[in-house]
Amino acid sequence: MRPSTLQPFISSRLLIGVSALLVALTGCGGGSDAAVDPVDPLKADASYGVEGTVRLDAPAPSVVALQPDGKLLLAGSRQTGQLPPGNYGGAAPREVFVRRLTTNGVVDTTFGTNGEVRFTLKGSDRPSDLKLQKSGRIVLAVLAGQPCAISTPSLSAPCLTESGTHAERSTNLVALRPDGAFDRTFGQNGVADTDADQSGLNVSLAVRDDQSLALLRSTGLARARIYGRRLDLFSANGVKQTLAPQLEPQPGCEAFGRSVLIQGSGRIVSAGDQGLISYADPAVHPGVCIAIHDSTSGRQTGGAWTRFDGNYGFFSLVPATGDGFLATGQICHGSECQLGVARYEAEGILQTSYGTDGIARMPIPPRSAIQSTLALPDGRLVVLASTVVYDNDGNNPRYSATWLQLGSDGAPVAQFGNRGMVTTELTTIAPIHLIQDNQGRWLVVSVDQAPAVNASVFVQRSVGYSQR
Repeated sequence: MRPSTLQPFISSRLLIGVSALLVALTGCGGGSDAAVDPVDPLKADASYGVEGTVRLDAPAPSVVALQPDGKLLLAGSRQTGQLPPGNYGGAAPREVFVRRLTTNGVVDTTFGTNGEVRFTLKGSDRPSDLKLQKSGRIVLAVLAGQPCAISTPSLSAPCLTESGTHAERSTNLVALRPDGAFDRTFGQNGVADTDADQSGLNVSLAVRDDQSLALLRSTGLARARIYGRRLDLFSANGVKQTLAPQLEPQPGCEAFGRSVLIQGSGRIVSAGDQGLISYADPAVHPGVCIAIHDSTSGRQTGGAWTRFDGNYGFFSLVPATGDGFLATGQICHGSECQLGVARYEAEGILQTSYGTDGIARMPIPPRSAIQSTLALPDGRLVVLASTVVYDNDGNNPRYSATWLQLGSDGAPVAQFGNRGMVTTELTTIAPIHLIQDNQGRWLVVSVDQAPAVNASVFVQRSVGYSQR
């Protein structure tokens, strides 16, 4: 599918609706003592696309990444067929796509075919993560499965292929050269397999200093409350490392694997929760389980829960200064929602000077969902959430972008918007990704949620902190 041209009225609509890029931010009292920003970080960078915005045809990307040269990669999946009639769910045929834009927001025709690469592994595939190696190689973590349908309304009913067999699923790494062609020097002709079934949950991929790869995935079954995670290590060229059995039992961390992070020391940190389980007494919710892994073998050497005193949903790990890291997520109870951020020292111990006893909390608008988190060099954390508002009858959803900033101490940055928060005007366009380039500019990917045949995806660049 070829990216379409940008219409001027779409550009001006986005400037108001998605990020309010032309609205100056006003400071309000209270919060962190971060210095006043010299420019509005949400101001549109007019050198990008048309007045700061690029419009693409749907579908929306599920993962994005920026190359060192500033080119933007957007990867997702596209449905290519339908499930048979009379089914109760299943996996429709899907292919993976990867698009690339130049530093100025123009489709990069040197990549793939007219700027896009398409492929499928088992026939119903979707990318879950995307990382770059120093060689320029593009590595995608793909949840691959055979197209299948569920013929009976039962939680235990199998998903069967057209031939009547149980659908095969696996987690794979796929490597592309900088021009978009399969890198046949990686794995087996460009694909490395984990040799294991996958739970269907997202996986997380990280690149180590020697360009080897760490792949975190979930094990177990959510509806049976069986939880676990597995960390697989691969060489830079996609050869899976064979690990000797761990002699000593691992510390308890009965949670799914959601996010993996490589510290500057080379140590590996993984984190996860128990999914969408709510507790009648929120205070007993276990929260987030942080695991520390040996940098050589990947074996877990430590693990501990961080309780947030609420039905906390984990989002991601974020690197912090001093080789520490942040665990981010949110809690919603009724119409009230709250951002929660835990700050850890390098060894995985809570930094008690952050927020209150290591955890910072900040109210966010009702029906908000975190989309992206971004760590700034000065220790600040930027969070982008999508907020939805309905009419009284529960129809006509409209969306706004909610921007949050916490200082290095966990307090809201008073100089950013209203006590650390900016909420933009309501439109049909919802933000889904935030990423920062090597000049400090911010790129926001959004999707038009209005029911329309020709839905659109938008990429908008603001000045961010390029002028700090």
